[in-house]
Amino acid sequence: MERRNANPASLLLHLTAAVHLGYAIYYDYRFAQMPELAVTLRLEPPMGGKFKYMTFLGGLLQFGYYALALTYDLLRRRSLRKLRDYILATFVVPLALTVGMTFWTLYGIDRESIYPELLDLVYPNWLNHAMHTFVVVYALVEMGVTRHQYPPRRRGFAGLGAFMAGYLVWLHFVWFRTGIWVYPFLGGLQWPLRILFFALIMALGFGYYLLGEHVNLVLSVRSPRVRRWSGSD
Repeated sequence: MERRNANPASLLLHLTAAVHLGYAIYYDYRFAQMPELAVTLRLEPPMGGKFKYMTFLGGLLQFGYYALALTYDLLRRRSLRKLRDYILATFVVPLALTVGMTFWTLYGIDRESIYPELLDLVYPNWLNHAMHTFVVVYALVEMGVTRHQYPPRRRGFAGLGAFMAGYLVWLHFVWFRTGIWVYPFLGGLQWPLRILFFALIMALGFGYYLLGEHVNLVLSVRSPRVRRWSGSD
């Protein structure tokens, strides 16, 4: 057990994020449901439920991280800190930025391709921002108020790559079984452009990982009491 008390700012952030994202995920799963007509009209694949959307999966992961971080704040177990730091580096920062930046970029280019106005009837504005905006805000603030030890880069890349590749397999499995893309705009792309899009998203994910690693290094230098694991190992 580590004796140093939790940073009050970290404790408040973890509690706030866990409660906020936990309620958002509950509301999303329980109430933000498309009508059956959407499936009948082939606007949504009839399988996978919420678990076919990266936003929902990412929200679950973000909530799990802040719940874990809050548990560490209270129990101060070294094993929890190591797990917390690995999840933050490998999943929380790169996936929050991937989901948030990709969504709002596509939203700005052509809203109807990623978030049709019809969704406003079932997906309230506060929920949209919780899952696409606040996940980024919480991740960035977390890096500022809580020091982390980044894992060896090969371990971080392996975990992130496995998650992203696994989701791409799942995305294509849903399309193969139903003939409907989870994200309708994918159906408007020819295969070369579709492959390029997926490659770009994965490259950005690894880029966001490196960005988080760099930011953590800069902050760690300013707080020399924190020892950083070698990122190039």
